[in-house]
Amino acid sequence: MRAGFIVLMLFLFSCSPVFSRGWMINVLTPEQEIQKNDRLEIGITPSQQILTEIQRYLGGEPHNRKGLNPFVSWDVNISADFIHQTSGEIIKGIAFWYTEVERDKINSHWKQKKTEHPFRIRFAPPKSGKWKVIIYSSIQGKERSIINETEFVVNESSKRGHVGIHETQKYLKRDGKVIIPTGVNLPSPYVNNNLTYSQDRDEKLKLNAWVEYRNMVQMYLANGGKHFRFFIHPSSTDMEFEEVGYYQDRQHFAWEVDQIVELCEENGALIDFNLMYHTMMMRAGDYYQFKYDFTDYWYDETVWPYKDINHISGYSKLLNSKDPSDMIFKEKAFKYLREKTRYMMARWGYSTAISLIELVSEPWHIDQDGFKHITPYDSMGTAGNIARKAAYKYHSDLASYIKDSLSMNYKLIGAVGRFPVGSSAIHSHMTPSTPKQIDSTWYDKNIDVISISYYSSSPAKAILSKRSSNNECGEGENSMACVIKRLHDTYGKPVIFGESDHGDGTPICSDLQGHQIDIKRYAFSGAAGHYIWAAFNYPHPSNKQPQDERRSWSGIIDASNYYNDDPLLSIFDDQYIQGRAKSPYKGSREALKEQQYLIDSTRTNAAGYIYNRTFNTHTSSGVKLDRESNCYIDNPAFNEPVNISWKPQKLKVEGLKRFKKYTIRYYGYNKREFLFEDEQRASILGKLKLRHPELTPTKTGNPVIWYTIEQK
Repeated sequence: MRAGFIVLMLFLFSCSPVFSRGWMINVLTPEQEIQKNDRLEIGITPSQQILTEIQRYLGGEPHNRKGLNPFVSWDVNISADFIHQTSGEIIKGIAFWYTEVERDKINSHWKQKKTEHPFRIRFAPPKSGKWKVIIYSSIQGKERSIINETEFVVNESSKRGHVGIHETQKYLKRDGKVIIPTGVNLPSPYVNNNLTYSQDRDEKLKLNAWVEYRNMVQMYLANGGKHFRFFIHPSSTDMEFEEVGYYQDRQHFAWEVDQIVELCEENGALIDFNLMYHTMMMRAGDYYQFKYDFTDYWYDETVWPYKDINHISGYSKLLNSKDPSDMIFKEKAFKYLREKTRYMMARWGYSTAISLIELVSEPWHIDQDGFKHITPYDSMGTAGNIARKAAYKYHSDLASYIKDSLSMNYKLIGAVGRFPVGSSAIHSHMTPSTPKQIDSTWYDKNIDVISISYYSSSPAKAILSKRSSNNECGEGENSMACVIKRLHDTYGKPVIFGESDHGDGTPICSDLQGHQIDIKRYAFSGAAGHYIWAAFNYPHPSNKQPQDERRSWSGIIDASNYYNDDPLLSIFDDQYIQGRAKSPYKGSREALKEQQYLIDSTRTNAAGYIYNRTFNTHTSSGVKLDRESNCYIDNPAFNEPVNISWKPQKLKVEGLKRFKKYTIRYYGYNKREFLFEDEQRASILGKLKLRHPELTPTKTGNPVIWYTIEQK
């Protein structure tokens, strides 16, 4: 850890109850002074009596331990009130059990070290000036008592604060300024992760998995990446799996996550932090991840020629159940899910480097056994009602627990769903008829952000149908922008694409061009952020990956820099018009080009893109594809690349000031190179035609062109 000791001993009140006597408390901090928005860490050593009872628990019989469990609040509850002396603002802090860890590269594992202060409270003071902290303890539910009280001073700094919701409810903001999180999923140690598909039930994760993962995060940050999405996964990052409520044998995972959070704090980067990978909610894990599903269902040994000899989850054992939804409905189990959430929020939730907390990756998998085609969430009837109710309860209870019980209402909470299908849908699941129980998670007052998983290889996915004027969502229109508008109007929350790309296998046959096409378009649909999925795999002796997906980072980072700099931010920050249009080209039966744009409320500035749809996952490889290819598009209109000029079908921007002169600047697909500047006067209807450079359907050409418009 980077934290060093400040020479500041906090002495305890002699009048404290017996369980509070003999405690030691030190302030730990990464600098010689405490800075605004930086991490302040308080180390706490309980009395010997308490430590003895904790060691009794840690050394006890699995699933039948005695003594004090330091990981659950009903046994050990240490908390703090941080009080800003000028404003009176109070921020709650929570202590968590901490074990010092170091990497042992020679033996390829981690060593747990002697830890001087085994409880820690972390805090990022949002204001400078004088603060007071009061520390409390409660052991085994006894009345809470004060164990320490002291003051400290926080100095001003340039470090940025927590991410919040913009006033329009459509975007995120930080320190009063809009941000557009644009980046990649770096889910967790994956390459060389020997546990993901292991058939050795007691095998341990090898150190190299985390060495390579941390190196990849460092590489991404060094290349200019500022936004990525991260998962708590049972193979390498989770606090528990085999035994509920016992986190000690996974303290090295928590320590490694500490290092990732610290890296982001030091580099000004932001993490979309997902607290649960969805296999924990499945009867049989998808993508062959049976090792970390809920229980020991087995589907077909002819498909995967092994028996499921892996440990069942601790929750399945605790409840003697094979139904994952039971761990949500039965308090005996759900109380432990709350405690794990409490532990993770205490350890990492303080950090200004975490932009969003997502509660689970894909909740529609609950109770699913996909290999037997058992998908209750999308089914009518009793099983479907149970799954949808469980998904809602899980989100509603945990979001309330974080915001209300833990008082961490300064953290944004996101709920993941799928992109609503059709021209009128607003739910993340299919509703062919009204079910008894819908998943109404997105309505919940404690859910701040809608996070979407969306995969489609269609080059027309941004605008499928469009008949009305550019700036209207006409009846029956099916476009990405109108779906996002419908979600805004229904729920009043920002919409991000938490994970998205063209689907399994397409990065390979399109040479990663699908990523570039998507990332250079999405922000003009009104989305608040976008994280590409398949951008972390790379060739390695432990896998058969043929392609280094990290080569797509440069274009993704370039798009992030574009969206998060002026003049784009001033347009996102202001009330705006969103417009879109599609057009055929020289008699084509399909629209071969499209555009989307945003206009600020003064109508003096606008920005957008134009896209040649004949450059897509089917055509970008330059190789003729057959129907078996993941990149095959079953539409002849999009299967032949065509150079497209601005005429005869002229695209127009609508909604500008009539008769005013504007400068239009066009920028290229690769590295935003400047292409062309045009000057025009808007028509009597406030329309401006785009005399854009030729849209060339090659990755070395310009199949997508960005443009900005500025009033003279």
